[in-house]
Amino acid sequence: MLAGVNAAAADFAALGRMAGDGVVVERSRDDFTQRLANCVLSVSQAGYNTVMETLGMGARAVVVPFAGSGESEQALRARLLAARGLLTVVEEGELDEARLGAAIERALGQPRPSAADIDLDGARASARLLRRWLQ
Repeated sequence: MLAGVNAAAADFAALGRMAGDGVVVERSRDDFTQRLANCVLSVSQAGYNTVMETLGMGARAVVVPFAGSGESEQALRARLLAARGLLTVVEEGELDEARLGAAIERALGQPRPSAADIDLDGARASARLLRRWLQ
């Protein structure tokens, strides 16, 4: 389990205490994308980098978008990608064991998304569009 670099020390310690046998809790890993490429399923929040890396590696995913403090970016991204069949969403306000378990089962029943399902080269595409508009 990767808790993230911003997890509070107390939360990180609590996760470590709750982890069952065979569960390792770490903040981050240098080989995260390789693990995504080889995982059966990823469960995470829906931050931009995590979602793009997950899609880029073709991993099945369940995401729980952060929605605190009036944030809407993660939820919007997650809903748009879910509508395209690229991941499964559980809304933060609806998160419980049953909903997460059902989302995991749905995601496991889906094929792995293909990197061809979405254009992950936004920087190059943006530069191309800007050049075209400036001409």
